[in-house]
Parts: sequence; structure tokens; C-alpha cells
Amino acid sequence: MTKMTVHEEANTEVREKAKPKFESVTDSLGRVIQLRELDPLQQARLVMAVGGENAANQVYMNSFAIPAAMVAHIDEDFFGFPANVRQVEDMLKQLGSEGMAAINLHLLQKYEAAKKEIEQAAQDAERAAAKN
Repeated sequence: MTKMTVHEEANTEVREKAKPKFESVTDSLGRVIQLRELDPLQQARLVMAVGGENAANQVYMNSFAIPAAMVAHIDEDFFGFPANVRQVEDMLKQLGSEGMAAINLHLLQKYEAAKKEIEQAAQDAERAAAKN
């Protein structure tokens, strides 16, 4: 019988869980609002939480539900992910016009920066193609 020796290497690599990254905005009342980035699972859960009729309303989702769901902290207070329409509405009350204005301005600035970056990449690609 043939003798076989197996050497198993133990995985000693230590992996740290990625800490959630938040973007902070300050509203006109001086409150620091920390926003979470919604992953695809959270986006799907938000659709289920608000229901099909509300989820089909793009204005409601983009202007109210998604910004409200993104809120993780207001000053030192932690807010979990909303599980139903009532929790979305409670967050909207908590934020008020001042908080929503700060969040919407922040999202608009991110959109404009991304749009500018895409336009620049398109121009660079066009220049590179023209050289060839």
C-alpha cells in the first residue's frame, strides 16, 4: 500500500469586516446627518417596505424614500433601515425640510460630479480615437 502524506495549510489571514462608510452632510439647523450607501439588497428591501404602488412612483422613491432610507445617524442618534412606510415617514418628519434640503443638495452634487467625470472620460476616449 502506498503511503500518502497530506499537508494542509491553515489560513492564518485575518480579515477585518469593512466598516460601514458614511458620507456626512450638515443641514441649516447644524445637525450632522450621516448617510449610508444603499446596496442592491437594501434597495430591494426598501421596495418591499414601501409596497408596490409607492415603489412604482419614481418621484416618491427618488425624492423621499431613498434619501430617508440612506440616513444612518442624525448627530449621535442611530437610525436603522426602514422596514415599512411608517418608518420612512417618521424619518421624513425627523429630517424636516432642512434635513431633506441638505441631503438632496448632497445627492445633486454627487450626480453633477459623476456626470462631469463621465463626460470627461468620453472626451478623452474621443481624443484617443482621433489620434489613431
